[in-house]
Amino acid sequence: ISKKEKGYKNYYKIQYIFHPLILNLNIFFFYMRNNYQSKPFVALSHRGNSNKHIENSFEAFKSVVDMGFEYIETDLRKTLDNQIVTFHDEDLNRLFNVDLKVENLTFAEIDKFFSEKNCNLLTLKEALLNFPETKFNIDLKVKDVIRESINVVKELEAFERVCFASFNSSHTDEVLTDSPRAVVSMGMKDVAYFKFFNYLRKDSKILQVPLNWKGLNILNSKLIKKAKDKDLFIHVWTINDRESIIKLMDMGVHG
Repeated sequence: ISKKEKGYKNYYKIQYIFHPLILNLNIFFFYMRNNYQSKPFVALSHRGNSNKHIENSFEAFKSVVDMGFEYIETDLRKTLDNQIVTFHDEDLNRLFNVDLKVENLTFAEIDKFFSEKNCNLLTLKEALLNFPETKFNIDLKVKDVIRESINVVKELEAFERVCFASFNSSHTDEVLTDSPRAVVSMGMKDVAYFKFFNYLRKDSKILQVPLNWKGLNILNSKLIKKAKDKDLFIHVWTINDRESIIKLMDMGVHG
């Protein structure tokens, strides 16, 4: 769930006190085992504070950390000089009105555009080092980022504060093949198997879904019940308005 309205932090604290979720014993023990998410509900900041800073920048992340957010969702791309950077799009068009692709530019060349906006581009390693108390949901946008992302998380011993995610289920399959203890969320193929056939095709305890996808309703009470029966966390993206957040919390989602 995104961060775009001020005051969510205090609201969530109130919800923990006055809006307790009824948890069965198995779910309770799963929460205690899983260090990535130990609370029944968390707020994930979507690319940091993009209202005031360039999304996915150091400044965007620091802004939401200063607000009290403990989780940040970000995206990974690979530069020409093989740096794994926190950047969503495949090119610089939307953010900088420049028709250049990330894969064809060096870190320094992209960072120059960030600097012109008084921001700093980050590598994955820099993000984890600069925000050591923050947990990250990292979207593996392309296959090229998978191996180096795993290596960075291994080097920093950060598996307990990173969730690997991707639309492409094969990307997180690769993560689990290399590192079975990694936390991964379900890709769209995994979600489809679970939603329509009640089948878990990988060892994942996090179901991250939109409300709707290409005209098809994805999240509903039936899916939430099925997920809870399997002791799964349910995160919904991307939600920016208070009314929807309250409704989803009442339905029993976890982030």
